Amino acid sequence: MIDQNPASRAKVLKTTNKPAAQTYYRALTEEEQLLFMQAAQNSYYYEFFALLLLTGLRHGEAAALTWGDIDWSANVIRVCRTLTYDLDGHTVTGPPKSASSRREIPMNEQIRTILQRQAKKTANLLEMDSWKQLEADQRVFFHRLHPDGFLNNRTANIELRKVLQQLSDEDHPIQSFTLHAFRDTFATRFIEQGGNPQTLKTLLGHSNLSMTMDLYSQVMESTRQKEMDQMEITI
Repeated sequence: MIDQNPASRAKVLKTTNKPAAQTYYRALTEEEQLLFMQAAQNSYYYEFFALLLLTGLRHGEAAALTWGDIDWSANVIRVCRTLTYDLDGHTVTGPPKSASSRREIPMNEQIRTILQRQAKKTANLLEMDSWKQLEADQRVFFHRLHPDGFLNNRTANIELRKVLQQLSDEDHPIQSFTLHAFRDTFATRFIEQGGNPQTLKTLLGHSNLSMTMDLYSQVMESTRQKEMDQMEITI
């Protein structure tokens, strides 16, 4: 007979998993970012890649955008839906990931230019006289071979890998990544360039600041060195 459980004094094992920022996500360096976007210039999905990089939108959010979500006069992109799946496994649009994911993203000149390029490309494909004739419910991005089809994650990542292979063939290989790296890269550039973390949280559609900082605000080694070189403490 024993009067107590010998296992009661055992300590809870510590979690040894790496932080998410070190496993699932990675930001491109500025050199990688430039190499990739230059190599992707001739890709049909160049504007899609560029918008992800310039806004931090999730793939599903960008792929679900319609021209009615682009408010040129207010100068904002309204994120109000995302790609999801119905009970039969078909791709459909649904509400954003969370309440905080429903947001407005201000457009700068780069973003406006990219969206205007996409609008002109779409109008040309649909044989319209002007991109301003596009309907509000017409999707901004769609499958190259199926204008009525959604630009799903698989299709976009296949095209991304083709660009990576092109870089490798040209003797400029960079570490493999997926679409999500554009979101991570946007967040990293935002922080590196002095952006406010609270603003970044809102732009990314996160519910709390800790999620933003833990997952996305990776800082490149060159930036750390630059900031340390600027430090001056009187001793």
